[in-house]
Amino acid sequence: MTLDFSKEADFVASFGDAWKRFQRSWEKHLSSIGLTRTELRILRSLSANGPSPMARFAAELYMTPASITSLVDRLEAEKLVERERISEDRRVVNVRITQKGLDSMGVGLKLYNQFISQAMKSLSKEEARQLVALLTKLAEAASKD
Repeated sequence: MTLDFSKEADFVASFGDAWKRFQRSWEKHLSSIGLTRTELRILRSLSANGPSPMARFAAELYMTPASITSLVDRLEAEKLVERERISEDRRVVNVRITQKGLDSMGVGLKLYNQFISQAMKSLSKEEARQLVALLTKLAEAASKD
């Protein structure tokens, strides 16, 4: 089967637009508690992995160290995280989640689950399975050399 490239490009553009609308909607819901998606991801990572150096987040989130510093500054100002120097190497600064950060993360995850549940109501179970299978297939094809 020969595919018309313009239709493939149209598909990619439509998919990208739909995904952006989905992400903006989630960001809007999350902003009601004063967090961004990226900030919630940092809090989740700290909760799961314990104190971590800021450089890890830059690599994990594909962001510059300066951007991560700004995010951590904001989280620290809100008392959601704390910075701590490592006694063995004072150049290394770890970030640690606070109790307030854990509480905010819990509220954010609850909001996320509600958001996803609401969005998933638009799909049948079979449509949801098909969507996951098709996106997985696309991702695997895209990652081949």
